[in-house]
Amino acid sequence: MAEETEQAEEGGEVTEPTGGGKKKIILIVAALALIGGGVFAAMTFLGEDEAADGEELVEEPTPASTPPIYTSLHPPLVVNFKDELGDAHFMQITMEAMARDQEIINAVREHTPAIRNALILLFSSAIYEEVTTLPGKKKMLADGLAEIQRVMTEQIGEPGVEAVYFTALVIQ
Repeated sequence: MAEETEQAEEGGEVTEPTGGGKKKIILIVAALALIGGGVFAAMTFLGEDEAADGEELVEEPTPASTPPIYTSLHPPLVVNFKDELGDAHFMQITMEAMARDQEIINAVREHTPAIRNALILLFSSAIYEEVTTLPGKKKMLADGLAEIQRVMTEQIGEPGVEAVYFTALVIQ
């Protein structure tokens, strides 16, 4: 150490031992290798959206179907019905029918009076204790769909309507 101080005072250069510089380079290369390996592992195990050669992965095509078309069965249906004790109750039902063909939707609109009549007769036989439960409401939808399909089959020769939905349901 005394020699280094004397060399510094005389204007000589002080050099570091040669082993320290090589160790730093090795550490930097090792760190870069670890980072690169981590990125590769993340891309491999977490799933990358692109293939290794840069092309995008092609997903299996799903069967294309026509989009659903809805029509309302306006105005809302109002039905009176009884509970198990014979007390009167009322239901106001707003429904929409769904099909995938505009011709079917047009036929539903054309035959709405017959559909509404059939649904009113169907829902007026409901039992209060049943329609206030979720399974009872689902049964109402299933029965309503079957009734609409029956009317459509009578009118146009095919059921056509795929589903019906409550858009409002009030039970008192």
